[in-house]
Amino acid sequence: MKLINSKKIREKFFLVLCFLTLSFLNLPRAYAGDGIIAIVNDDVITLKDLQQYVAGIASQLRVENKSPDEIQQILGEYEQKGLDKLIEDKLILAAANDSGLQVRDDIIDRRLKEIKDRYDNEDDFIKALSHEGMTISDLVQKLTDQMKVKYEVDAEVRDKVFVNPQDVTDYYNRHKADFNRKAMVNLQSIFISFDKHSNQEARSLAAEARSHLMAGEDFDSIFKKYSEGSSVGEVEDGQMVDSVQNVVFNLRLEEVSDPVEVENGIYVFKAIGISPGRQQTLSEVKDDIYNKLLDDQFQVKFKEWVDKLREKAYVDIKQQ
Repeated sequence: MKLINSKKIREKFFLVLCFLTLSFLNLPRAYAGDGIIAIVNDDVITLKDLQQYVAGIASQLRVENKSPDEIQQILGEYEQKGLDKLIEDKLILAAANDSGLQVRDDIIDRRLKEIKDRYDNEDDFIKALSHEGMTISDLVQKLTDQMKVKYEVDAEVRDKVFVNPQDVTDYYNRHKADFNRKAMVNLQSIFISFDKHSNQEARSLAAEARSHLMAGEDFDSIFKKYSEGSSVGEVEDGQMVDSVQNVVFNLRLEEVSDPVEVENGIYVFKAIGISPGRQQTLSEVKDDIYNKLLDDQFQVKFKEWVDKLREKAYVDIKQQ
């Protein structure tokens, strides 16, 4: 008999739902007595709504395998603007409903199937829904609302944004300095720590490791035997302290450096890849510039559109 961990099912469902959908609007309503923090037309937003909204964002970031520092930074921003984003979502959904926008059943069916396919079987999916206090109808409504928001934004903003190819060229010419690719070197390195050895012992070990590298012996074997830190890898000109910078950016390909002492130990470097600095051409960066200009235009037009929606709506933000 297969045992199912209800907590894991609940977490799995929530993460998958957050990952597949495009926004976190229309979250479950709060219980009676939960503090009201805003009213949008005839819709109430409570403190619990906002907390669930931010929790949903955290789940998506974990699915995307963001680092703890990145998650903390992004969540800090959302804690400041989360209420505005919730209000924004509700205004857009209301606009979509007012325009009579409809989402075809086959689109929702495909979305629903994507979620179901992430479970071993139908029973697991139903149990996950139940643990979230949801029904399939609830989930279908959420997916429908999210698609309405996407289509409304596409129709009113995204489809009206246009970047002229000449704008891309002009941007490149005005920002050429931003497209100077710095020199890079890919380094294998052995590190001997002063914390684990006397200075003289560390110097002796570094010299031994260097002699093995100079003899062309296998780096991995030497690394495992001697190194007390990870290999440096690829670095860009200007990223390292001067004493190291001057050494590694004067190495020839496959050349091994003399031991380089830093504050906490000694490095021996070997250059296994060298990329000289150069000016990137327009053809290399035109897609990046186009996407930047497109996004810049979208952000401006989106804000203008949402501001108009706010002017037409009743929005009351309570004192917090």
